[in-house]
Amino acid sequence: MESDPDDAIIVRSTIDLAHNLGLSVVAEGVENAAITEQLRVLGCHEAQGYHLSRPMPASAFMEWLSR
Repeated sequence: MESDPDDAIIVRSTIDLAHNLGLSVVAEGVENAAITEQLRVLGCHEAQGYHLSRPMPASAFMEWLSR
């Protein structure tokens, strides 16, 4: 999405479609701050990916969340 305008169009269209259907949007595979910001501007509600956190056991999640 950072380097390919066609990818950005697809993501924007998908987010718009979800909003028009009354759905919230979760982006998967977010790998850096620039993509996180682009998604925020496009109206993406939630994100997950290595930029936010590496996979962790469920037992570690509450500690991570409190930070």
